[in-house]
Amino acid sequence: MRRVLNSAIMADWDDGRTYLGMSGIGQCSRKLYNDLVQGRRRPSDRGIRYCHEGYLHEQDVIERLNQEGVRVLEQGRELVAGFDERFRGHIDGEVDGDLLEIKSVEDYEALDNIRSRGARTRDRAQVQAYMRYGEYERALIVYKVRSNGDLWVVWVMRDEAEGERLETKALGILEAVDRMEPPVCECGRCKG
Repeated sequence: MRRVLNSAIMADWDDGRTYLGMSGIGQCSRKLYNDLVQGRRRPSDRGIRYCHEGYLHEQDVIERLNQEGVRVLEQGRELVAGFDERFRGHIDGEVDGDLLEIKSVEDYEALDNIRSRGARTRDRAQVQAYMRYGEYERALIVYKVRSNGDLWVVWVMRDEAEGERLETKALGILEAVDRMEPPVCECGRCKG
């Protein structure tokens, strides 16, 4: 049974990705380079289930919003950077013309960090890239606690300087891929 479940979940895993995903642009440049050149490492069985569970939480939030009369449009809309089609992403949706991004967090401790500090750095980077190429002025990030379904909303305004910084980062990664010269590791954990 476990093998069947993992096979079904792996169908969602794309290990042959040929583009730099906007959703990961907040990660280390060297890691993103390695993922493009060497292929993304297959996640553990637990990681696969966790990813699949994230999709289920996303669908739950969309259904809950729709039930409250909040129409979620443009689910899965692909955004492509004008400077290079290899930098792209897919949005969770739009609400009243604003970008909608849905994230699930494990527990209240993670949510308390978001409540006190605002959106996580990697989530801010993702929505800044989406806002830049989707031409949104603001993003609504809905965080859902996995254990009990509680929701928390964080608004992020478009930051032109941050968008330019992320574009420069993406351009640098793609140029490094073309030269086959890895960029410097920013996280201290990259190998190869």
